[in-house]
Amino acid sequence: MASSDELSYLLKRAIPDALDPIVRRAVGTAIPRLGEGGRYRILHTGGFSSRVAADLLAFGRNQKLDGALILIDADVHRAIYYRGGRVVGVESNVLFERLGRVLLRGHAVDEGLSADLVDREERQGVAAAAALVIPEVAHWGLETRAWDVTAALFFIHGGHYLIVDGTPELATLDALDLSPMDLALEGLRRYDEWRRRGTEPLPERPAPSKRPPEAPRKTRATITSAAVDQLMRELREES
Repeated sequence: MASSDELSYLLKRAIPDALDPIVRRAVGTAIPRLGEGGRYRILHTGGFSSRVAADLLAFGRNQKLDGALILIDADVHRAIYYRGGRVVGVESNVLFERLGRVLLRGHAVDEGLSADLVDREERQGVAAAAALVIPEVAHWGLETRAWDVTAALFFIHGGHYLIVDGTPELATLDALDLSPMDLALEGLRRYDEWRRRGTEPLPERPAPSKRPPEAPRKTRATITSAAVDQLMRELREES
């Protein structure tokens, strides 16, 4: 990953060849390469901070974006995927935003399975990790992860953003369908609670039409039989 100063220079110059590997690191094959010479098609770049988080989320909605909003802060990168202006998924290289960690915080899996999920996501991607748990648990984790990743944008003091064109193809169980403005309001609510620390009244804000989902009931049938069969095949192949 380029240093902060190098990235600032590349973004200001919007040099396609230099930005292409940065985008690839964030979105991989989820976004098609529609640009000249088989590169990603980058629509906009710029500086980013918590002050413009809501505006960037709203931009995707207003433009009915099919693509990705990529946020880069030092070695941290996050991607928010849009279809028709709705958020359908996220990506993050932050450890506590891995699917396994999200499910552990929701008490949907135990520590052992959480570690297995994190390892599989890092090696094979979030879709492979999601396949290890039953669909109900996977969908809750993926949606909760989307709320957590977008809320984190409201705590970033300085970074960079890129908006990339191209309908995302996500290999997870089900694409999400979330309102960017509901996500923005939830992010503002979490930021207000953190900043006020209970010492002052929270500012009044519009109520979102949807809130993060309730955690699923913990079940011993967390790993699907298909996933067990796949794990056994992989173990036999490795041996």
